[in-house]
Amino acid sequence: MNTTVLIHRFNVEEYHRLIENNILHEDDRVELIEGRIIDMTPIGSKHAACVSRLNEILSEKLQKRAIINIQNPICLTAYTEPEPDIAIIKRRPDFYAEQLPQPEDVLLIIEVSDSSLDYDCETKIPLYAKSNIPEVWLVNLIENNVAIYSGPSSEGYNVITKHHHNQILSPKSFHDITLTVSEIFGLPS
Repeated sequence: MNTTVLIHRFNVEEYHRLIENNILHEDDRVELIEGRIIDMTPIGSKHAACVSRLNEILSEKLQKRAIINIQNPICLTAYTEPEPDIAIIKRRPDFYAEQLPQPEDVLLIIEVSDSSLDYDCETKIPLYAKSNIPEVWLVNLIENNVAIYSGPSSEGYNVITKHHHNQILSPKSFHDITLTVSEIFGLPS
């Protein structure tokens, strides 16, 4: 006898009801990826420092031209609500109080990776491409480089460039803003 095992996929509404009904808690380190509730890897001190450093640098350089979301959810599809380390989103007066940011609201996503490197590369970044997120930066804490993904398509990102040391980076949505890889890693120039 051949039986098929069915797996229940949670949609975003069901996922939020799990939180509202205290089955999941806002402090739980989970995210909804393609209908599955995924445990996120713990954040180490190097990872936390890099996210904090980027938040400070980008806050100073953007001067309220966009909203910087730190480890907050964005709704990509009815079944996917990741929590990227940093999402630069379009400004809105309500700061997205009525609805989470959607793909068209996202200008740049930055994922800081060490223990989550494979997951970010193989799962999250392809989902960002399918959702037409224009640009993703992957800050690789293991190799001390930044990979920039642009040119999204349903097949993935068409352009991937790696940057090291004192190379200058500039977000596509903010050409007038520059920072170096060394700044991101807190290294001397």
